[in-house]
Amino acid sequence: MDLTEIYFEVVYPVFPFFHQPTLLRNVARGEYASSRPLFAAVMALCALSSARVRDGALYTERWDTHWLQTPSCEYFLQIAANAIPSDAPLSQEFDYMRAYALLAIASIQLGDPRKMNYYLCLYHGCTAVASLHDERNWPQGIGFVEVEMRRRLFWSTYTLDVFSSIIWGGVVKSREACYSVRYPIECNDEAFSDTVAPEPASSEASCWLRGWNFVTDLYRKLEHTVDSLGNLRDLALTPSATNAIEPCACVTGSAVLSNAMDLYNQLPPIFKDIQPITGRLNTDLFGFQAANIGATLQLVRMSVLATEHSTVIQKCEIAGEVIESFARIPVAYLRAISTPLLHHLAGIGTIMGSAFEEGLTESSYQRVRSVLIDLAHLLANLEVHLFAKAGTSDKLRGQVARIDAFMHVQRSMERTGPHAEHSLDSSRAAMSIDFMNGDEMPQIHFPADLFDDWDWIFDVT
Repeated sequence: MDLTEIYFEVVYPVFPFFHQPTLLRNVARGEYASSRPLFAAVMALCALSSARVRDGALYTERWDTHWLQTPSCEYFLQIAANAIPSDAPLSQEFDYMRAYALLAIASIQLGDPRKMNYYLCLYHGCTAVASLHDERNWPQGIGFVEVEMRRRLFWSTYTLDVFSSIIWGGVVKSREACYSVRYPIECNDEAFSDTVAPEPASSEASCWLRGWNFVTDLYRKLEHTVDSLGNLRDLALTPSATNAIEPCACVTGSAVLSNAMDLYNQLPPIFKDIQPITGRLNTDLFGFQAANIGATLQLVRMSVLATEHSTVIQKCEIAGEVIESFARIPVAYLRAISTPLLHHLAGIGTIMGSAFEEGLTESSYQRVRSVLIDLAHLLANLEVHLFAKAGTSDKLRGQVARIDAFMHVQRSMERTGPHAEHSLDSSRAAMSIDFMNGDEMPQIHFPADLFDDWDWIFDVT
């Protein structure tokens, strides 16, 4: 029961797969013991909640975290997986679909993106078998609660699919243009049941699902940015038959970002101003939405930055603003959202790594260095309790130290080499030319092997 309540504290605000009154009643009565699909879903829920507990996601003092870690999250994960039959997609049991989605998220928490893709694909198998991308194909006679939970699950897994495609470079299996599924009605759980139909909240600011649905809007825009990211892949590895197909340029990254910001500015203030966490779920749900909206907006900005030919200065400015934005979010929210946020931040490091490819001036290197150090500091704050942490902050600081050492050697060679005076004159001449062109110093080119470990540094699995 404790892990179920913890689910509603730290997972439900982002992945609201269950109707709170219904699930708490089912678990309290032990109904999962007589229903294999519900048992699988509850065990998967326990696996994810347990993993979040171990990673320091709790923000209240009411829980004994040591006691909650036995059995382990891996134990619950295995129990849940064993409870799902191999032909579950054919059975069309909704709780098996919830279990697959929860196991996919738990796999991210445990640093296993391969398992995440595995369970996400099984979920999509369930959807494909009965064409559940269209509400009209859903089972007849299901109640109000299941309809709303199906909508929440459907759009949650859509956002997870787009997110994983951006972070791990996979294929987007979901295409929003093909869907005929409504957004969840913006109605709090306690206001509806199978006998009381959900009604939209009286105002946009009175239901947290207004912010949750807005995050889905952002991911629908991100889906089109993923197409642009795909166009940046190595053409040498692209089948020749598709080389003749012109990339779609109908939606530019700048247009996506501009439209996203316009919609963001129309949100009620409660979804833009992140209030301190209180420990009262009905209040904190709004804070979680504001934090998740902020994080997703930054993911949009980073994706646009990766798809457009940005200068080093632009990359530094945007990356710095992204880091500053994350730093303003209360740490309690960041730790509760947990490991997925590390992947957001790792994306900044990957983008900044591309700044070294064409060479940097001394001053531009210092700007890039400053961004990387700020990023390392923020990552360190988030990694402190993570069980499956990869030590990204320490690896990043080590990489900066290696680049610093290279820069020190370069400066020493210019000052003390056998042709130091000639080099100095040449450098001054180059600097004069760069000043005339708007650059203050000559370009410094970095050896490729200095960045051999760059992808490894930001592999937070």
